[in-house]
Amino acid sequence: MDDKPDARMIDTVFPGLTSSLKILLMTRLDRFYGGLEKFGQGQDLDRVDPADLIRVLLFSDFVADSLAKNPEMLHDLTDSGDLETKRNPGWYQNSAIQKTKNADTDQAKKILIDFKCREIIRIAWRDLTGNADLTETLSDLSELASACVNQALDVLYEKQCITHGIPMDQHGHPQQMVVLGMGKLGAKELNFSSDIDLIFVYPKEGNTFLDGRINTSNLDFFTRLCKQFLKFFASDSGQHFYRVDTRLRPFGDSGPLVMSADAFEEYFQTQGREWERYAMIKAAPVAGDLAAGRLVLHNLNGFIYRRYFDYGSFDSFRDMKQRITLQVKNARLKNNIKLGAGGIREIEFFGQLFQLIRGGVEPSLQAPGILQVLHLLAGHNCIDAATRDDLIQSYRFLRTVENRLQEYQDLQTHDIPDHPDQQMILALSTGFDSFGAFKEKLNQVMACVHGHFSQLLVTDADDARDPAARELKEMWLNINDPQFSQEAIEVAGFEDPGRVLSVLRSLAGHPNTLRLTPAGRKKLARLVPVLLRKAGQAKDSEAVLVRLVDLIITIERRTTYLSLLIENFQALDTLITLAEKSPWIITFLASHPVLLDELMHPASLYALPKKAALEKEMAVRMAKIDPHDQEYLLEELNIFRQVNTLRVAAADVSGNYPLMKVSDHLTYIAETVLTRILQIAWHIVSTRYGVPPHLTGNGIDDCGFAIVAYGKVGGLEMGYKSDLDLVFLYHGEHGDTQGGERSIETVRFYGNLGQRIIHALTMHTPAGTLYGADMRLRPGGDAGMIVSHIEAFEEYMDTQAWTWEHQALIRARPITGDRSLMDRFHEIREKILCRSRPAEELKHAVREMRERMRTQRLKTESGLFDLKQGFGGIVDIEFLVQYLTLRHGGDHPDVTVWTDNVRLLEGLSCEGLISGEESGILQKAYITLRQVVHRLTLQEKPLQVPAGRFKAMTDEVKAIYDRRLGFPGDRH
Repeated sequence: MDDKPDARMIDTVFPGLTSSLKILLMTRLDRFYGGLEKFGQGQDLDRVDPADLIRVLLFSDFVADSLAKNPEMLHDLTDSGDLETKRNPGWYQNSAIQKTKNADTDQAKKILIDFKCREIIRIAWRDLTGNADLTETLSDLSELASACVNQALDVLYEKQCITHGIPMDQHGHPQQMVVLGMGKLGAKELNFSSDIDLIFVYPKEGNTFLDGRINTSNLDFFTRLCKQFLKFFASDSGQHFYRVDTRLRPFGDSGPLVMSADAFEEYFQTQGREWERYAMIKAAPVAGDLAAGRLVLHNLNGFIYRRYFDYGSFDSFRDMKQRITLQVKNARLKNNIKLGAGGIREIEFFGQLFQLIRGGVEPSLQAPGILQVLHLLAGHNCIDAATRDDLIQSYRFLRTVENRLQEYQDLQTHDIPDHPDQQMILALSTGFDSFGAFKEKLNQVMACVHGHFSQLLVTDADDARDPAARELKEMWLNINDPQFSQEAIEVAGFEDPGRVLSVLRSLAGHPNTLRLTPAGRKKLARLVPVLLRKAGQAKDSEAVLVRLVDLIITIERRTTYLSLLIENFQALDTLITLAEKSPWIITFLASHPVLLDELMHPASLYALPKKAALEKEMAVRMAKIDPHDQEYLLEELNIFRQVNTLRVAAADVSGNYPLMKVSDHLTYIAETVLTRILQIAWHIVSTRYGVPPHLTGNGIDDCGFAIVAYGKVGGLEMGYKSDLDLVFLYHGEHGDTQGGERSIETVRFYGNLGQRIIHALTMHTPAGTLYGADMRLRPGGDAGMIVSHIEAFEEYMDTQAWTWEHQALIRARPITGDRSLMDRFHEIREKILCRSRPAEELKHAVREMRERMRTQRLKTESGLFDLKQGFGGIVDIEFLVQYLTLRHGGDHPDVTVWTDNVRLLEGLSCEGLISGEESGILQKAYITLRQVVHRLTLQEKPLQVPAGRFKAMTDEVKAIYDRRLGFPGDRH
């Protein structure tokens, strides 16, 4: 740039600029060029775009003044190429270290102030000229502040160690202070002229040693260091530096400047308040001993984020929201883009509220940056994509406006200016041609934000404007008061108010209700009227109310679940829908209350994930848990199984899923759980004992062990209450394990592995029990070994197994484990099932076993039909399929490929072993009867129906059964 920009160039950059702003800009240009001449710099700014210079000098009085006083700074910034360069991570830290090397305290302070002043000009220039986006600007501001804090601390620490000795813990390890950055500094979102909120902690108690003797305590050392640190940043020179705020420390201004990590953690665990949880979300170590800082925050994680969905804190969060709502009504905040209605604070509260509620269960939400959090909330279905986009766009706009306001005069302001010239400068700096256009956009953004903010924590639980709601609440509060007249009360939707009162009295008088705290009683009093109103809208309102009251009695001692239902309309509506359709689901929820959170997300509740998605979900859940924490791993496995079982049941009762898909998904859940349990058990056993000598160490794919599923899992026909019929197989030579804490013989190793799998499946955890495990189909039954060598298994199946064990093998398939062993099982299964068998002998054995089972299990009342054991029922079809498969497998091996009855029937038909008509009759009957079994299970009813309901269908099944398998002349 050879010539000073003139009026024509200004008109080119800013057409239509007011005369007063032109005069202002020309004055700033004159001052800047006057400074250049004074310092002998001339006007040779070849690398400066004159349009950029015009923009920066107009948009920032602070930059204009700084460059007029120190014009060589612009020469330095342009000659170095720094105005065009994006800083790499760590650049600020490394530069601060190099610049303060060997400097004393006073020199370091001057160096860091100059360093900060130069870099803040650079950041403002890049921001105001559009060469840096918002993310870069916020990151640079944060990294610069952290670098200055860290170097100030290092310089002061070294000086104090010379004077007072090096602080040590009880084991003689040197101690350095931890500086936690709070708020926007901790989240790397610092604004242009922000205070920096800091908290000081030192790792361990101990003493300093000087000349080999104890000099002072660590507490005294680090207290002195903090005071020196605050003095270092005190604004005593009038020069541009940081304002440090320490009021977020324990006990605030009245608390000690610094605490040991133990005392710090104890404070939060015993005295920490909800707003301090809120503040600690953004905490991050920014200086000093960063590793110790991360450990401090790790130890506080349980205080900040609960290990459950923390709906119980809603009242505290509502109080925080109410304080914000009351504050924004202050006229002084009308034009404040941070604290006003729809300001930055409301967006941050929006995100952090969800973090506190859900962050302990979904650790990914523990991210400090609000933009990342908003993306994650949409990913977790906590907010919809439109809300996410609204808030992200609004946040970017408001933070840009915030920086433009503060860059103008380097003041910590958030107020839209009153002066017309400053208003126009703000508009131009944010890309608008007029202040009116800017203000219109700002109003739209803040109205949008405030609209979303206003919807947080809204509940219709006690609407004072609704007389019916007030009446229901009064009825509940006085339910057991003999002086309260209830005869005239009518409850909308219920035919028998007396029955309603009886149900509510049972709730009010239940021991769980009587033991509630006052806060718990208050929550229940808010929930009951809403529950009554919504239950009254259901078809079978009385039955629905009874189910819901039974659920409340089970969960109410954990008042966080009451809060969930109070606070979330959608969750309560979904619960009502499920209660209408399935008492089993309500019982399931009562047994596993953690699943109530699923009600908040109907989109995922009714959408069943495929097998690959289940495996991915499992991996995500397991990744957040220490692999050595077996109890927590199994608890999470239970939650995974329960969540996904609830999804299947919800989809099932919605009527959108056919029987076979329901069974497939229940089976996929079991398979995914079994695979993970094998991985967990393998990790534990192999860590302790090493591995058998024949293995190559490729994980469970080459572990010499496999889980084979029989019955419902093997046949992909699981129901809601199905146990797992399992057989454990292994292969390999005899010998001792290698590479563990101690060696054991291979068979003992695999026996231990099998026992751990059974224990994991059946162990009671705080989240329930996974599955019942039935091992009676293993060779030798209950008397057999828990694991079978593959060769012994083959020999047993070949020479000793009963016919019913070969029948069971039809529905067997390997689920997880060693790939080669699973292939070997398939070979054995095919060999056994394709064996030639004497027809009459086979028929007799299968028929005899079926009639023995019928005699033992069929206990139908008169006029009812047992769907499973009745003549022409489900088990008859299963035995018929098994007989035909064994009968013809030798000549038609293709019929043995499948393990589920429907495809087995299709295969028998394709091979011409039964007619297409017979196959169709049996398939339709099998699917229909199993569908009814599922429905009755969900209704918690016996598996029996009126005798005539399926008579025509079951008569056809009986006829086919008699022709193929019955005694001559049999009539049932």
